[in-house]
Amino acid sequence: MQQAKRTEATDPTAHVSSRRAASSLDFVLVLAVIFAMAALLIPMSRHAITVVYEIICSLVAWPFV
Repeated sequence: MQQAKRTEATDPTAHVSSRRAASSLDFVLVLAVIFAMAALLIPMSRHAITVVYEIICSLVAWPFV
C-alpha cells in the first residue's frame, strides 16, 4: 500500500513558512537602528537646545547692552 502524497489540502503542516523567525529578526534590526539613532541624536539635540537658548538670550538682552 502506497502512502498518500502530502498536500496543503490534506495536511496543513506540509507548507511551512520559510520566514518563521524573520519578524523577530526585523524587530531586533529596527530596534538596533532606532537605538543607534537615539544615541547620536540625544547629545546633538542637547547641544542644539543650548545654542538656541543662548541665541534667544542674546536677542532679548541686546537692547540693554
